[in-house]
Parts: sequence; C-alpha cells; structure tokens
Amino acid sequence: MFSAIFVRGCCVTFVDSYELGYRYDLRTGKISRVNHTGYVLHAPLVVEVHTVDLRPMQVCINANSRVLNCKLVQFQEEGLELFLSWHGRNDYESGEGGRLHPILMSYAYDGSGRAYPFLKIVRELKADEKAAPLQ
Repeated sequence: MFSAIFVRGCCVTFVDSYELGYRYDLRTGKISRVNHTGYVLHAPLVVEVHTVDLRPMQVCINANSRVLNCKLVQFQEEGLELFLSWHGRNDYESGEGGRLHPILMSYAYDGSGRAYPFLKIVRELKADEKAAPLQ
C-alpha cells in the first residue's frame, strides 16, 4: 500500500482532457509535450510533468465594483515554448486564483496591438454592449 502511494505521488501525473501537459527533464533541460491525456508515467526526481489549462476564461477590468471591459481569452498550444521562456515552467491553472489568469489578462489588455502566439481572444464584450439572451 505504501509503495502504491509512493509511486502515485512521485512517478505519475494526471493530465486532464482540458489541459496541455509537458515534461521537463531536469538532467538536460529539455521540454517536450505530452501528446495524450490521462495518467502520465515519468521517472522520479529526474522528470517533472506540468500542465497548462486550455479552457477559455473571462478576464475583466473592474473599477468601483463596476465592470468596464471583459474579454474571453484562451491559451493556444502553439505558443507554449515562448510562454515558458517568458514565464518559466510551472502548473498554470485558470480562474481567478490560478497562475494563468493574471498573465493572460496582462497580455489581453496590452495596448501595443501586438499578437502573442499563446493567446487567443475569443470574444470582447464592452460595458455598453448587452449580452445575448440565453436560449
């Protein structure tokens, strides 16, 4: 029982269907993508597996408890290498408390007009627009 818990804790990582997994080899510094979801078996203490959340998330600018502008953004797999070179390797979860949310928010509202290969702006909703009613 102890062996099973030890192996699960240090040698197996679960990559969910909405996540992009990648391996980092501590010996060589090489980063490679995990091409499947589910359980990923890796060497303990030598290889680490991290994930990036691929689900769209809403990022908003608020002032005085009032929403001024919102965007629906999504991480793009094509820009993984650039993103990791700028922000380092880690698990990037979405949502208000996750590490990915503030990073994508800063790039979504970057005033330079530059396109980033790891960021897709799915939709932009301004404060004066009305959301479409649910059907």
